[in-house]
Amino acid sequence: MTKKLVAICVGHSRSGDRGAVNVEGVTEWAFNQPLAKRVCELIEAAGHSTVLVDHYNGASYGTAMNWLARHLQELKVDAAIELHFNSAGPYANGYEFLHWFSSPKGLKLADELLRSHSKTFPNQKNRGLKQINAEDRGGVFLRKTHCPAVICEPFFGSNATENCLYFSKREELAKAYAKGVLNWISTTTN
Repeated sequence: MTKKLVAICVGHSRSGDRGAVNVEGVTEWAFNQPLAKRVCELIEAAGHSTVLVDHYNGASYGTAMNWLARHLQELKVDAAIELHFNSAGPYANGYEFLHWFSSPKGLKLADELLRSHSKTFPNQKNRGLKQINAEDRGGVFLRKTHCPAVICEPFFGSNATENCLYFSKREELAKAYAKGVLNWISTTTN
């Protein structure tokens, strides 16, 4: 198996943008930054390389995504995932993985992440894989990234029950992400 370089990106990493806020007042960035570090450790323990990207240069979403795309290409990463959590009403629930609509490798990476997540959290609602195009949220990250890329939305921070579950099971979530990435690597031939 060829050694891979995987980027673990923390969504909302540009200055002044910390993303959604959960029911306890914790931002997406604050929840996901230590989680991303742990995912990197787990992937590296399996013999692959990672890069943690938890600061994006750029004053706007567009300039930050342009910077991130260039940065990941310069690093020659083989895959990238961006960590988030959803937010809506107090009863919204479930997990989903977003991928670029015309990327078969991105679809495969998203599918491996979803499978790993569903095995780890079988009682949570599976909202499935979501094909994203240029008009959809996350479209710029998924479109501009040169490699297979996925946006991970594991739960709704606006739902008190889900929020409590995922805060208490952050290690399990990190392992689910790492296992999904490693499963994808094991099925990738180049």
